[in-house]
Amino acid sequence: LILAGLVMAAGTYPQAPLCVYLFLVPTAFYALRIQLLDDTRMSSFLKAVGYPSAVGGTAMVAGWLIWVGVTDSPWDGALRARYYALMLCDPAAPACLPAAILYFAPLGAGMVNLLFGGVCYMLALSVTPKRYKTLHVMVRMFALCAMLIVAAMYVQAAVSGANSSLANTVLLFAIAGLVLMAVLVAKAVGWEMLSKRFLNIPLIKKVQQSFMSDWAKAAMFFGGWLPFGIWIALALVKQRVRVFLWLKGGEAQVAPPRAPLTVRRRDWLTQGAGQIWSVVSAWRWNSVLSKAIWIGVFFMVMNFGFGTMTNVFISWLIDALLAAGLGVGPVIGIFAVVGILLFMIPPVPGFAVYLMGSFLIPQFVGFWVGVVVSAAVSFGLKVSALVIQQKIIGEQLGSLVSVRALIGVNSITMRAIRKILEQPGMGLAKMCILVGGPDWPTSVTTGILRLNVFSMILGTSPVVVVVFAVTLAGAFQLRKAEGGVWESLSSLTLAVASGVMFASLVASAYFIEDTAEKHREELEQLPRDEEVDAQDAVKEEKSRVFNEVTAWKPAEDTAYTMPLWMRANLVLGAGLQVVTCYVAQFFASRCFVPFQMTDSIEEDLDGDWTRVVRPLGRFILLLWCVSVLNLLLFRFWAGTRVKAYHAAREGGGGMDLQTAGGGKSSA
Repeated sequence: LILAGLVMAAGTYPQAPLCVYLFLVPTAFYALRIQLLDDTRMSSFLKAVGYPSAVGGTAMVAGWLIWVGVTDSPWDGALRARYYALMLCDPAAPACLPAAILYFAPLGAGMVNLLFGGVCYMLALSVTPKRYKTLHVMVRMFALCAMLIVAAMYVQAAVSGANSSLANTVLLFAIAGLVLMAVLVAKAVGWEMLSKRFLNIPLIKKVQQSFMSDWAKAAMFFGGWLPFGIWIALALVKQRVRVFLWLKGGEAQVAPPRAPLTVRRRDWLTQGAGQIWSVVSAWRWNSVLSKAIWIGVFFMVMNFGFGTMTNVFISWLIDALLAAGLGVGPVIGIFAVVGILLFMIPPVPGFAVYLMGSFLIPQFVGFWVGVVVSAAVSFGLKVSALVIQQKIIGEQLGSLVSVRALIGVNSITMRAIRKILEQPGMGLAKMCILVGGPDWPTSVTTGILRLNVFSMILGTSPVVVVVFAVTLAGAFQLRKAEGGVWESLSSLTLAVASGVMFASLVASAYFIEDTAEKHREELEQLPRDEEVDAQDAVKEEKSRVFNEVTAWKPAEDTAYTMPLWMRANLVLGAGLQVVTCYVAQFFASRCFVPFQMTDSIEEDLDGDWTRVVRPLGRFILLLWCVSVLNLLLFRFWAGTRVKAYHAAREGGGGMDLQTAGGGKSSA
């Protein structure tokens, strides 16, 4: 169903067919495995699959490069116009993603095959009994790939100001790659072995111990409710058919001789589906559904709030400064003030500031001089923001016990981060954290940890490469109307900058986990923050009380239960959040006008910035607000219950549920 949906969505998402190819390659080999080669050792099968896949991918990449070189067919001029015509694009359009994907498809498909072959080879080594170390490496790779979605969302929001098509492509390929890696590793290593190794990773263990497992369940609910619902429905039908065919004589149960199962009349689902349903139904749905709403809030805020609306604001500012007729000096001064203010907003990525400068300053001086000045000013703003965020914000927040507890200063993960960042000079791990990490959270954390600001500036200095690449990408956008290679150069430099930031973000997660793994004993012996330990104990008790009095179903040691109306409220809120996020992502052009920083409110929105939201977008934003109100209602109701719980304990009486939101209690 997902693959069919991607094919049908090719008109809106031309990158979807390539994602389908990404799934079809391993799917075809898996079908070959289970149908014809089931008795072959997994390591032998993976090597047999990996070698030809890698060779074929290499041949495809080499063949495409030779074709471009021998036939002199670069992505420019007449060839580009011919591809535009093939994909029915406007010849005057500055960009046509379907045409570009058609041109680069052999290169992309070759790289997919090459990557698939490399992963298969690594997995072949991993499943060999004597290669447990390699197995651990593969499982750690899988754990790091689980962070790709968050990283992709951050990069998507960062680059949307210059190229919204590239932003959506980044997110879609990250999702496809994540699913592919998960399936490959799980099938080769085995779910049981993967689970044991996965939960032994310090970073993942910390996540589990910090009650983050409900976040994982919320993410599974957010992304898997439809296929899970369809699977449960099919299991229901399958069980009813079995009962009809095998229990015709009114028997209570039967064990078919050729099937390793027992069919019971009273069961509504098959055995496998029934076991999974029992596990899922035992989840703490009060926590899972509320966290699912928070996931949707984060998604919409990053995509619409700090993606589209930041573009609208910066476009308005650029038009206003151009209309004011100011000199280059005042313009740079206004850009510096606005840039620092944007850096002070936690979710706003630095890309937005760099792009704003590249769209603005070159229009007041010569083009190449403007590029150099814009990059220099943007780098200066990045360093200035780092100092402000670390010394003024981070160090002040670090005096608060609640903030130190929030970032987990006693955790192995945070101690590993401190160890990496305290290293003198410009180590690779240190640079990846400081360059790839989100701007505001990273700098503020260094302040909370009381790290040396000059060392942080030195470790952050390689970001000048990203700043310059983004500045070039934005400046090239100003010249796209001239035709030629400007649009292609803009996409290329923006892709390079995005790739550097994305790779740095993922690599930083790897280095943190690797340091925690190799230096675990040393990190555990470091002195603990006793105030944070006390705060964590209080927080744990608050969490226990909260989960007890808001329980979806009563546990063995308590009879507190959530009333039906509040369950309906949470289900409605989570459902609305899922619907709004899916519609906003997969039907984005029908909800919001595609708007980049170089667009004009006067020309593209008829002078009214609110027109960026189309009628369907207004409707889903209304539903999104209703979902947020559902969450606020739950939090308010839970607060009244917690207060009533403590009042009952202090007074020695039972909890008055008539005034605490309904439900039953035997307390």
